[in-house]
Amino acid sequence: MTTFSEFLTDAQLAARWQVHRQTLIRWRRQSTGPAYVRIEGRVLYPLAEVEHYEKANTITHEQP
Repeated sequence: MTTFSEFLTDAQLAARWQVHRQTLIRWRRQSTGPAYVRIEGRVLYPLAEVEHYEKANTITHEQP
């Protein structure tokens, strides 16, 4: 069973990434950014999806 602690609100995600909540709203309108769910009008980001998005967008620099 999924618990509420396994989700982030848009305010929590904005704080985590140090972006404005409006940025997340824009990304949702543009169908970009991490996957989210809408439950009774609330937007929630599954923590697993956020972590997957972060990993997929991590840039590493290989050392020679």
